[in-house]
This record gives sequence, C-alpha cells and structure tokens, in this order.
Amino acid sequence: MKMRRFEMLTPRIAMKFLYDGDEFYRFRGAEALGFLCKGEKARNYILRLFWHLSDESGAYCIGAPLGIAEIGRNNPEVFEGFKNKFVSLLDDWEVERKYVAYGIMRTSEIVRDAYPNPIEKIYEVLEELKENPEFVAYAILALKSLNAKIPKEFKEDRRRARIYDGNEIVIVRICDLL
Repeated sequence: MKMRRFEMLTPRIAMKFLYDGDEFYRFRGAEALGFLCKGEKARNYILRLFWHLSDESGAYCIGAPLGIAEIGRNNPEVFEGFKNKFVSLLDDWEVERKYVAYGIMRTSEIVRDAYPNPIEKIYEVLEELKENPEFVAYAILALKSLNAKIPKEFKEDRRRARIYDGNEIVIVRICDLL
C-alpha cells in the first residue's frame, strides 16, 4: 500500500475531491478529510457536508456521504451526534446510497446502535436497489461489518461490481464478497 500524504492538503482542498468525476478521487478526498479534521473542525465539516447534500446549498456534493463517514470514523465522539442522520441518508433517493452503505461499513462500530437500525435499513434498501450491483456489494460489506445475516439470494450472485477496496477501485463478483 502506498503511503498517503494527506498532511500536505488542507480540508478545503480535500473537500474539492468529493466532487471529482473520478470515483477514486472521491474516496481519497474523503480519507484525507478524515485525517485532517479533528474535534470542532470535524463537527463543522460534517455539518457542511450534510448541508451540501441539501437542495438549499446549490452545490450538491456526490461524495459527501464518504466525507461524513471518514470524518466520523476518525472522530467517533463527534460522529455520535450524527449517526442517526447518516443512516437515514439511505432513505434519500437523491443521495448516492452506495456511498452511504460504504460509510456504514466504515463506521459500523459507531452506527451499530443508531436509529433507524442500520441493518434493517440496509435490508429495506437492498430490496429496492437489488438490481444495482455496486450498491449490493457495499451493502453486503456493511452487513458483514455489522455481523448481520446476508440474504441468501446474493450467495450465488455472480454479477460484477466496481468497488473501492481501500487502495483502488477493483472489480469483484458479489458472491465472492460473502
């Protein structure tokens, strides 16, 4: 794994990557934000990212759920106050919900006791988005991180999905994630 040099960035620059057309840079921008934002700065950036998911902001940020999750993962005491709202993003069809599932995986220890229940919410959205292999892949990874049961229908699912594995975007078969 290559050494990441996030300390060379500012949170403002890292946040710009959440808008990038290349998905890989969205993930890396989110990781940088998680590294750079601590304490009150973390809280302020989480609030800003939630605002960038709203219609009122005028600057919709596709990678905002990734940034929220990475900041929250590195600041669990701050994220505790946002975990319910984060899991609720699965209800918002305008949000890139595969990123919310990825974020639930990354923050599973914190969101485990969130309301709504993240496991039940993932099952619900899986039913709606089961034709989307990328969402299914991230949902399975999130369920695994929450020690939840994986629906049987995906054990033989040979569809391929492009996912971020922590280092790069890779192509995996859904059944291989189980």
